[in-house]
Amino acid sequence: MAVAAAMPSKEVMKTTSQSAKVARPRSPMTEPNQGRPFRPRSEMRLISAAKFVHLEVPRRKNHWGRLIQSNQTGMLFGPRGRGKTWVALSLAICISACIAFLGRKGRRARRVIYLDGEMDLFTLRQRILSLCRSFNVDPPSNLKLFTPEAFTDLLPSINTAEGQRAIDEMIGTDWDVIFIDNYSAWSGDGRETAEAWAPMMRWMLGHKRAGRTVIVIHHTGKTGKQRGSSSHEDALDWSVALKPVEDVAGDGALRFNLVWEKSRHLANTEVQPIAATLRQDENGDVSWHHKEGLHRDPRIEKALAMKVKGLSQVAIADELGIDRTTVGRWLKTK
Repeated sequence: MAVAAAMPSKEVMKTTSQSAKVARPRSPMTEPNQGRPFRPRSEMRLISAAKFVHLEVPRRKNHWGRLIQSNQTGMLFGPRGRGKTWVALSLAICISACIAFLGRKGRRARRVIYLDGEMDLFTLRQRILSLCRSFNVDPPSNLKLFTPEAFTDLLPSINTAEGQRAIDEMIGTDWDVIFIDNYSAWSGDGRETAEAWAPMMRWMLGHKRAGRTVIVIHHTGKTGKQRGSSSHEDALDWSVALKPVEDVAGDGALRFNLVWEKSRHLANTEVQPIAATLRQDENGDVSWHHKEGLHRDPRIEKALAMKVKGLSQVAIADELGIDRTTVGRWLKTK
């Protein structure tokens, strides 16, 4: 006759269950970034999570505060003639010289390349001189420039393998940040479709994997978004919209808001808008001014005050000399 095995008591079962819950791994975990150095490979491969967390991954370097860092792809876009190149050139100078711009600064001077595709030689030279005077710095020796007026042939297309090889031969690999001003000028046939963008994005990602940062300057379309396919931003780490503010002050200054449309590496609280103003005097000298937040059109306050007094949307539009659609949008502003 078989003898039934004795059942463990409730106390024993409870203790065993609690022990299982607090069981520790057989080998202690080491801190991340203490394992073997990470190196990209030509073949595709899978990595287990246990090994992945111990890869020795280099920390990102801050080039402009934490907003622009190493190993990134980014885009600055805005309408024509409203300050994109002024912002991009200022960033290039300040990143290469390690000086502050709009309240942000890198940790050290970086090697920067600026590929201009449209501006004439004289204007580009004057802008660089004006900005260097405003920042009280000599033109940085580690800022390298390309201008189409110093080149007798057509610009190579950054959307083709042949064009990318020509650009890579010129820029080499000894750089940290590159500005491409602008996408339309460097895209050869000017196409801005997803198919035309894909080869350029692969080129950008290749440089990103090597630790470099690629920043593209681009135009906006009729909707105020970056022009062309919305897929342009899919693989980018960040994108910044330059949103102009009308010159209601009548002083000729360029006023705009820099608004982060996308930022993978930062929390929303770290990417607050910047209200920037660029003034230029009769001698061509420029000065930057900024505040955190947004420029607010003073006419909005006037419109809201008129609404409180009982004026209609049509009457407010006539009084301020603007269209009713704009007034309607303003009246929804708190």
